[in-house]
Amino acid sequence: METTNKPVLIAIDLDDKSLTRLRNSYPNLKTLGENIILLYVFNKRHHFETEEGRERETAKKSQQLSTIAQEIVEQTGLNVQHILQKGKPSTEILKASEGHNASMIIMSTRTQFDEDYSDEDMVGSTTTRVVRQSKVPVFTFNSNVNLKPIKRILLPLDLSNETKQKVTNAIEIAQRFDAEIQIVSAFWSVEDKVIKKELLAQLNRIRSFIAEDEIPCTAELIEIDGGKNDLSYAILNYAQQNKSDLIMIMTQQETKMVEFFMGSAAQSILRLAQIPVMSIIPKNLG
Repeated sequence: METTNKPVLIAIDLDDKSLTRLRNSYPNLKTLGENIILLYVFNKRHHFETEEGRERETAKKSQQLSTIAQEIVEQTGLNVQHILQKGKPSTEILKASEGHNASMIIMSTRTQFDEDYSDEDMVGSTTTRVVRQSKVPVFTFNSNVNLKPIKRILLPLDLSNETKQKVTNAIEIAQRFDAEIQIVSAFWSVEDKVIKKELLAQLNRIRSFIAEDEIPCTAELIEIDGGKNDLSYAILNYAQQNKSDLIMIMTQQETKMVEFFMGSAAQSILRLAQIPVMSIIPKNLG
């Protein structure tokens, strides 16, 4: 995170039930930034029988967007700019983020489960593309989530080279939200005992490092009986038991865990988490 005066881009679906949750979160938007850009992308691929029908629907969406923007201004006092774009949603969201130099992107994800859907379909292809390609953190929440003040940040860590960057990001966000950091690392019984020892040593180092910035921090190593396939569920359970308000994930291969955090584990976290998830691409990969 860089500075709070950079705008926060909120990409919304005007037909999505998460709008109700967003409305409930208005009082807490101040913790995310002072300037808000509210973006709706009108998908040009949507079929209309007449051009008049398309224009009428565009005008309707524009009015809805304007109403929501005015609601945010009235309830928060924040600076809100609303934009309606036409095109492919993921493309326009990423373009708007770069064009307006946004500090983060906020958007909703799906929650429904259908065996005929892939993980990407369940999360939403637009969300998945934005998370994979965004150069700034992507703050996602599903329709089960009420956005609350962020006071506890859950930081799952492995032994990858990007861990230092992930910790740095967590410190910046914790300082911005005046929050504590909950570090957790996981291993499964079939793993080499050397990895367990390395994880414990790393947890102690990072806890001391974070403490230097006077940020409250806890650190815990948990064992997963079911193996790496239960990684996401272990993280979600830990978040619930420890009353976390945000989960931070790095969207790259977690090498020592032999797990893609934009693969099955990340998809499950994004879809099932009952708290917001912040996804960050390492700078050397972003």
